[in-house]
Amino acid sequence: MVVYRKNKPFKFVILGLAFTLVAISYLTERKVSAYSSGPDLGRTGAPGELTCNSPGCHSTYPTNSGPGTLTLTGLPANYSAGQEYTLTVTISQSNRDAFGFELTVLDAGNNKAGTLTATDTARTIVRTNFSNGREYLLHKFDGIAPVNGQGSWSFKWTAPATSAGKVTFYVAANAANNDGQSLFDYIYTKSFSVDPLTALAATTVSAADYSATPGLTAEGIAAVFGSKLATISNPAIGDDTDPNTPGVQLPTTLGGTTVKVKDANGTERPAPLFFVAATQINFQVPKDTVTGTATITVTAGDGTVSSGTVQIVSVAPSLFSAASTGSGPAAAQVLRVKADNSQTYESVAVFDTGQNKFVTSPISLGPDSDQLFLILYGTGIRGNTQLANASATIGGLNSEVLFAGAQGGFIGLDQVNTRIPRTVTKDQDLDIVLTLSGNASNKVTIRFTQ
Repeated sequence: MVVYRKNKPFKFVILGLAFTLVAISYLTERKVSAYSSGPDLGRTGAPGELTCNSPGCHSTYPTNSGPGTLTLTGLPANYSAGQEYTLTVTISQSNRDAFGFELTVLDAGNNKAGTLTATDTARTIVRTNFSNGREYLLHKFDGIAPVNGQGSWSFKWTAPATSAGKVTFYVAANAANNDGQSLFDYIYTKSFSVDPLTALAATTVSAADYSATPGLTAEGIAAVFGSKLATISNPAIGDDTDPNTPGVQLPTTLGGTTVKVKDANGTERPAPLFFVAATQINFQVPKDTVTGTATITVTAGDGTVSSGTVQIVSVAPSLFSAASTGSGPAAAQVLRVKADNSQTYESVAVFDTGQNKFVTSPISLGPDSDQLFLILYGTGIRGNTQLANASATIGGLNSEVLFAGAQGGFIGLDQVNTRIPRTVTKDQDLDIVLTLSGNASNKVTIRFTQ
């Protein structure tokens, strides 16, 4: 008993010391593990956050006092809303055995801006601080080993879907000696700010008459004008994308340029493209675009954004002219049906090399037994569902409309067939006007002779 009593305190000391050593070991291992497998969230030095240089952490040296460098590469001069960017954090310092980092992206209100994506999931991870909604990209245990003497981690950042104003990347990095302790490590912090790309003005009109009145229609052919719309001039013509081939689908990207149409319901769709150039793009308004105000957004291959609005309506008849100006001789044909039912097609325009322009080519009325039909081409017409709502005049005379709808062979192209009255005025250019549901088209011309 005496021995037992004499040894009891000693036994308690030994047990206490063992417990203390185990506790110290546990805490030390936990601390080392926490840093090697990723720092605590909120250590980037962003507003309201600490850094890993706080007391009790890697506080041997003042922040940014070491000879190393911290960089973030891949940032654009200005970001485009919804665009995805591949970025790389790099911390460099000689004679260091391990590197780590943490990054967050905030808007001017210090809230999460955009979305971070870990592309190297073996070395990096994205975590969210649910108390403030901020998102963080940080290293994992397998990501601390030096690569070519430095720490480097690539990832993707997707900009906010709508401009969030200036955004700032806050980055903290550790150039560590990897001794299992928090002493004699160097902490670096840096911030990188990027402003949104200011959209250039863009004006969208019908590709037939270059008017925005009364608006454009779903599936209609449109033209958008601006500057820096594309980095190259490129038509959508090739073995697989010839817009003159029935049934072929147009591409939605040409030379890196895209056009998106966001309709009044907020639904955004990529537009099929006929042609892109720096100052003009021809495209088809996507099918199912609803009526109302639509936003047209052009993103060039170099990231330049241009934007504008246009009204989408059910019908907006516009006629193509031979010179592609929306006026002058019509881009049209006359179908002649003779008494024996034989048929011939005649062009209503010809290019005059002397005048260097298209002029009307007189159409002979022929004998009274000839029936003449005018075939016009335009866009914004197919939305008309009632032929009774369609009318046409030639030189002020009514011309019976026999058909008004999709042409069928060419993407976005519409066709109108009318009967030519034999009482039309001869030997002078006559205006042709198509009216659908009270909306009148632009004027194109035709000429007749006896």
